[in-house]
Amino acid sequence: MKNYEKIMKNIERLGERYCRRYLDPWNKERLQTNWWEALKFLLSHSFMRGRRDKLSNEYYYFTIETLKDYFSITDGDLNTSYEKLKEKKKYFDKECILKFKKNKNIGRKNSIKDPDFRKEVVGKNPIVKLLITPKEVKVKWDNKTYNKVTCLGNDEDIMMVLDVLKLISDDDKKNIYNYLRDAIVNFGVKAAYEELINIRAVSDKISTFIIRDIVLMNPQIKMTYEDAKWAFPMDTWVIKIAHKLGCNSEDIEKIKNHLIDRCRELGVDPLKFVAGLWFLGYHSLDILLENCIGEIKIGDITSDSIG
Repeated sequence: MKNYEKIMKNIERLGERYCRRYLDPWNKERLQTNWWEALKFLLSHSFMRGRRDKLSNEYYYFTIETLKDYFSITDGDLNTSYEKLKEKKKYFDKECILKFKKNKNIGRKNSIKDPDFRKEVVGKNPIVKLLITPKEVKVKWDNKTYNKVTCLGNDEDIMMVLDVLKLISDDDKKNIYNYLRDAIVNFGVKAAYEELINIRAVSDKISTFIIRDIVLMNPQIKMTYEDAKWAFPMDTWVIKIAHKLGCNSEDIEKIKNHLIDRCRELGVDPLKFVAGLWFLGYHSLDILLENCIGEIKIGDITSDSIG
């Protein structure tokens, strides 16, 4: 592809736009001093898996409103709220769902749909009950706000929330943002990755997504190109654009290594680059309109020129 270096550096600049749009709104001081804000940061990322982002975002807002009400979370008395959270720790064990799935031979299917789920799981766990009970919440999406009646509709999301609550109920991990940032600094990126990948339903994509954004928000953290693979989320947008950039492999790890190697060759920040790849894919129409100059005649566009 012509102008390969220019394309890579322009995508890196789109990564800077990603930071301004999606990361700058997070108040770093609040993230560092407010365990609830840190939990919101983690959940805002961990719900973004394998479905429409808008739906994941609705699940996120439902969950934080549900937990906020249940644990009586207010900025004025976060310590009391945290103690209440720890008191409920026995309900954060996902084994109640895994045992039910095993006994019912449900496998990877959604156990919530089983008629006995409410009696055998929900009746014994108030957290699970809350998470599957529809609730009207205010949702922010794409610069708009709307009300939505929703709840968590699958057991993977519920187990993910339980695992996250169990994780932060450890005093050392109370502020999950600080904990992960410090793990990256003191023990390396892989250590933070391994902590995250142990959370139910948190895949390589989500783990690297969380780590990437923490590092981008803390530019004082120095990362090698070798470590970048632990902070390089691969999704559909990234894969499609990688193919356009000359990487013909279908293997996720090979695509990731190919792109990181190209970043190394050109002195491009791999984390800004992969954030820019996603930004380019997700906002492709907006970016196209921003950069259209002059008049395009319909007759100029042929099937051979597309793709």
